[in-house]
Amino acid sequence: MGCVATTACLLAMMFATQSSTSLPWVFPGDFRERMRISDLVVSGTIEDTSALGVEIVDHTELAGNVARIRIDRVFQGPRVEELQFKWFKYHATTEGGIVYSGPPFADFRPRKRYLIFLKQEISGCVVAMPLYALEIELAPTPPSNALRDLSEAPSEQRYEALAEELETAALLVPPPQPGLTGNAATYFPAVFDLLGGCAEPFYGRFLSSPSSELRGAAQRWLSLIRSRHMTCKAAITPTLH
Repeated sequence: MGCVATTACLLAMMFATQSSTSLPWVFPGDFRERMRISDLVVSGTIEDTSALGVEIVDHTELAGNVARIRIDRVFQGPRVEELQFKWFKYHATTEGGIVYSGPPFADFRPRKRYLIFLKQEISGCVVAMPLYALEIELAPTPPSNALRDLSEAPSEQRYEALAEELETAALLVPPPQPGLTGNAATYFPAVFDLLGGCAEPFYGRFLSSPSSELRGAAQRWLSLIRSRHMTCKAAITPTLH
């Protein structure tokens, strides 16, 4: 077989015996940076994933895994139908676990559809950045009439298609419980990075949410667009109006 998840969330994991840990990787601050560090950007459904064992990556012990994905869209890199790639979990070397605050860790689950960022190495494909969750969970199927192969498309057209995928996924997230912002808001930074002022209609969709926290999150992004006097100058086709 050939080679072929924005603002980072904070996690805290505390156990009976605690030790602090620092990791050598820097989570991309901008969504487009994920594409710049990747050889292949695809969407597809994970068929299965299995453990490979412990290995050293950038002087850090990680638990290697291999996943098989059925690809439905290519945004960057060669067109492929199916592939396997290596990804990593954290390997705790101390009893009782660690205290950690940083980006979320990768967690590929079978039968879930993701946007995935990969690098091509001699041994095959591997996630573009070890351990961290660059992948983003998507809707179960692509948007209707979606182009399958955008690898040769202009950058703005690819950004539009990626944003449409993220918007579709966000709008399928159920309303959060009272007091919580919910998962839909985790898509907000990436859509802004991709569309800028053209993301305004997307955020507007959440102003009628029953969740005051989610409405507030959407309003903050709208306020940012307006405070910067950002307009939708690019010739981007509206996706989810």
